[in-house]
Amino acid sequence: MERARVLASITLSSFVMPYLGNAINVAALAMSLSLGVPVASVGFLQLLLTLATASAVVPLGRLADVSGRPKVYRAGLALMALASALALLPLSYFALALILAVLGIGAAAVYGSNYAILVSAYPPGERGRAIGINTLAVYIGLTSGPVIGGILASANWRYIFLISLLFSTSSLVMALDIGGDRAAREPFDAVGAVLFSIGVLFSMLGTAVSPFIGLLGIALLAAFGAYEATRPIPLIDPRLFKRLRFTAAVLASLLNYMATFAVTFMLGLYLEKLRGLPSSYAGMLLLPQPAMMAALSPLSGWLSDLVEPGVISSAGMALATVALAAMSTLGPSTSLSTLEIELALLGVGFALFISPNTNIIMSSAEPRHRGVASAVVATARLVGQSLSMAIAVYILSHEGGFGAVQTSMAIYSIISLIASILSLLRISGPRTFKRGRR
Repeated sequence: MERARVLASITLSSFVMPYLGNAINVAALAMSLSLGVPVASVGFLQLLLTLATASAVVPLGRLADVSGRPKVYRAGLALMALASALALLPLSYFALALILAVLGIGAAAVYGSNYAILVSAYPPGERGRAIGINTLAVYIGLTSGPVIGGILASANWRYIFLISLLFSTSSLVMALDIGGDRAAREPFDAVGAVLFSIGVLFSMLGTAVSPFIGLLGIALLAAFGAYEATRPIPLIDPRLFKRLRFTAAVLASLLNYMATFAVTFMLGLYLEKLRGLPSSYAGMLLLPQPAMMAALSPLSGWLSDLVEPGVISSAGMALATVALAAMSTLGPSTSLSTLEIELALLGVGFALFISPNTNIIMSSAEPRHRGVASAVVATARLVGQSLSMAIAVYILSHEGGFGAVQTSMAIYSIISLIASILSLLRISGPRTFKRGRR
């Protein structure tokens, strides 16, 4: 019964941020008019949400390891619920920005502990299936965000936070009885946490604001590395990354998001601006990718319990590479049915990759490091997504028309190919888990 409660709670919480991000995108114009700010300022709110999560997730993952994961997980859910409730109030732009930063920190606490709790609750032979179900919730959030957000924003854009409040609160209620993990009982490196958080914050902010800020962030991360080398118990144990399967899986995850996250953005421009299609029709045409991702993620997770997960995730990245390479030929006369097939193939590849790859990452980490491993999964995703958008923005600023779409897809296919090769490095031979073993 506790396993079912853990899975239900974590699945509900995993829906919130993907839903909220896409709902804010759809409600951007309404938010701009209501708050009296440019649309670009609403985009900054979205960026702030991502920055708060990315900069805090690893320190909070480590805090979960040393103080107890359920405790940190519940605190994160409480922050998300509180921030969602406050966002319903008629507040100013700057107050809303502060609230979203708090919501992002709450999400970081959830992401820094959720996979660790899930993996601890399920034996190896059942983890992939549980991770696959959780991944399904992420894709449902991504797919339903624009639809639900559009409907709610047509009445009042603040209503989009009702959904995040409902899911966060429901998840928190289910998490109240989750049993405690045995904490590592090690000191928490507060100085390292501050250096890491500010370094990540500035590094990611540099892609959107100023290269100087990005360089300052990189310098702070270098200082973090030098400082951590002197610590007997560092924030991130370097031994974690000495495991080839763990490190290769993390890098493959980062490259996967880097190769795929901005594809929908670029294809939206291709269909609406270059092909002249209505936005509603363009949105329908883009559905095959998330639909295949949602349909196949539980299956791929289940398969990763039965066979070597590296084989499944490598096959997924290979399919994604083929789809992206095919999209690099998109032009004014490309058949829309051809694009639909390519999007479906990309969705299949993504679904086959994510759940097995996450299974590898979490199963490769020692139990006492699973909070940090859970945080690393989230960090790889967020950094990969930011870099993917940075590539798209750079290309659009230097090239226009169909050439920009073709160039971006070609670059993304190369990145995906590298991720495929990294995936192959993790394969250690056939493996079958027996249910009930830890």
